[in-house]
Amino acid sequence: MVLFALWAQYLPQFLQGVEVTLELTAISLIVALVAGFLLALGRMSRIRPLSTVSTVFIEVVRSIPVLVILFLVYYSLGQIGIKLTGMAAAIVGLGAFYATLYAEVFRAGILGVDNGQREAAIALGLSHRDVLRKIILPEAFFSILPNATNQLSNLIKDTSLVFTIGVADLMFQAQSASAVTFEPMDMFLLAGVIYFLFYLILSKVLARWELNVQRSRS
Repeated sequence: MVLFALWAQYLPQFLQGVEVTLELTAISLIVALVAGFLLALGRMSRIRPLSTVSTVFIEVVRSIPVLVILFLVYYSLGQIGIKLTGMAAAIVGLGAFYATLYAEVFRAGILGVDNGQREAAIALGLSHRDVLRKIILPEAFFSILPNATNQLSNLIKDTSLVFTIGVADLMFQAQSASAVTFEPMDMFLLAGVIYFLFYLILSKVLARWELNVQRSRS
């Protein structure tokens, strides 16, 4: 009973952290999707310098742990006069890291489309841009979807690292509450329960969405 009373007392503070976590996840996801798509196109480009730069960026960034990237963005940029808030640094860091992962998801989906469809579309007089927009991307979407949703789940978990650069997310609130109550186990357990419930709800929603998309396709 004491545990639940303590949880009830600090739940409003934790919910403020949840709000920050959701905001961070949404913005970082948008950045990652847009940048990832551009990186995928860059890596597949026939322009050699563009392909090389995109490939190097993807291979280097995705090989670095997320926490290291967050520190590099937050602290290193400040050394050269680019001062970012913790939230901005978190968006840049998470967005950059997950852009490299989404780039590979997009690239695999695009390359997985049957070449015969591309050739037939080009033979009908469609431009490469129209082939990409009207043929390849709609077809690739269905193969991309499962991996894309998995990366979203991973992104949510990795937001738990941003408290290390001062972002007042759920983990930040758990740490603050544990410092006041001297009950770190209870506070981090509450954070774990909230993360679990959030992940469970999200996974159910995404699974239902994927099922509906597959049904609409058939």
